[in-house]
Amino acid sequence: MDTRRRRLTLVVIVLSNFCAVCCMSLIAPFFAIEATKKGVSLTVVGVIYSSSELVIFLSSPVFGYLLSTFSPRLFYIGGLCLFGCCDIIFGCLGTVTSTIPFIVACFFVRSIEALGTASVMTSSFTIAGICYPERIATVYGVLKSATGAALMIGPAIGGGFYEVGGHSQRIRDRVDGFARVAEPYTSSNLSPVSPTKRQSRFHVLGNPSVWFGILSIAVTFFGTGCALPFYAKHLTQFHLSQGIIGVIYMTAPAGFALSTPLWGYLLDKHLSETPTLWVGLCCVSVSFLLFGPAPFLGVVPMLWLSILTYSIIGLSFAPVSVSAMKSIYRGARDGGLEDDGATFGFLAGIIQSSTYIGTFSGPLLGGIIVDHFGFQWLMTACSILIMVTCLSFLPFLVITLWRKYRLRTANTGGYLELE
Repeated sequence: MDTRRRRLTLVVIVLSNFCAVCCMSLIAPFFAIEATKKGVSLTVVGVIYSSSELVIFLSSPVFGYLLSTFSPRLFYIGGLCLFGCCDIIFGCLGTVTSTIPFIVACFFVRSIEALGTASVMTSSFTIAGICYPERIATVYGVLKSATGAALMIGPAIGGGFYEVGGHSQRIRDRVDGFARVAEPYTSSNLSPVSPTKRQSRFHVLGNPSVWFGILSIAVTFFGTGCALPFYAKHLTQFHLSQGIIGVIYMTAPAGFALSTPLWGYLLDKHLSETPTLWVGLCCVSVSFLLFGPAPFLGVVPMLWLSILTYSIIGLSFAPVSVSAMKSIYRGARDGGLEDDGATFGFLAGIIQSSTYIGTFSGPLLGGIIVDHFGFQWLMTACSILIMVTCLSFLPFLVITLWRKYRLRTANTGGYLELE
């Protein structure tokens, strides 16, 4: 695949990931309002939200495995078509007036839509890995930047469409032309892996680098999944308008979206993923501790501190996300896997699954903790969970740094070069 075609492919993948995440987040400003009008409780609304994350968590490894047999463009185009059709159907659910049929229809359509999302995002990571195997961290950073921007922009777009044309108009506008974005995928480089190259890839799960990346992704997304649904209620103590709260919500995704490409470049060119991941996790853990803030710190909740720590969480989350991904890919390569479609598909499924187990379990468990102990203790629990992950892999960090030091001194004749 020539350079021009690879760049065009990357642009299309970034746009499709942006659209997929944007469309998933568009319903945030108004779905609860529409659902409660039909007699649906807020608890059920939360479960409907979480159902899509559960489906993506369960289906992403399956799609990753199937990508070793079938071409990723098949899953990419098929996922876009499935996603678009479900969006059109979801827009028609406003005509359902009975409570139970509305709930059942929302669960069904949202779950099928999640299958399309998992197919698109898993195949996108696979195609990106095939096109840029030597710059995988940079490309992953760009893709995560697109998803961060979508989380920031999606609710605003959804609210605007809802204000102008209602529930159905918002859906019709967002799915127009989805199937046409797949035009660049005609290269034979995206063909399925031949049977002679297929091998068992599950042995890489025994590599500490892989598990460090998996657990890091899961616990950090668990923390953000706990914070997002309940942060608005926490901010009401400062007597802010809904518009100001919406602007505050944009600070963390904005920092994440702007900084992930930079961290991807640094990890591809200069930085080692293991110490970067460990330090990033520590920063996220401390940020969550101050975000509440933790009751035992004796710090009174203050608006400026809340906004500052929320912004730092977004900035710290960027190196964690990118370095965790590279840690998983590094472990796979050390385990003998080749840079082919089968490997990228398998690892993309693992990464997606790790992400969505955090976003699924976070709101569910977070709601229980908030109800019984409050927002401050919820953020403290998230901080402790992330710190436990850091401490668990501290021996692995020390061993990794020691090996790098020995290798470097061996290459310099026993003397450590100063740069």
